[in-house]
Amino acid sequence: MPPISVWNHAVAARTYLGFDELRQRLIRLIVGKIRDGEFTERGLARQIGVSQPQLHNVLKGARVLKPELGDRLLRHLGLTVLDLLSAREYSAFSAEAAPPSASRE
Repeated sequence: MPPISVWNHAVAARTYLGFDELRQRLIRLIVGKIRDGEFTERGLARQIGVSQPQLHNVLKGARVLKPELGDRLLRHLGLTVLDLLSAREYSAFSAEAAPPSASRE
């Protein structure tokens, strides 16, 4: 992995998206799928190997979504962190994250 350059820091300042925001987006996505009837809280908990009360408490905000559980949820849903970005954010990150020399090729 190349070192972070000054240029990359400037990009990050313009398009900052923190871990907590991504965590909240994942929770909102799951709550929406449960409300839409795609699966139940109990069924999802069983499929990812946690108790229903644990998942319920994470989804309602009583417990923090830990990275390990977030990874299980993403894998189970067939998603990556990139799927939590809006189209605009994805375009901004992909266009701005490439080093200037890469755009000249």
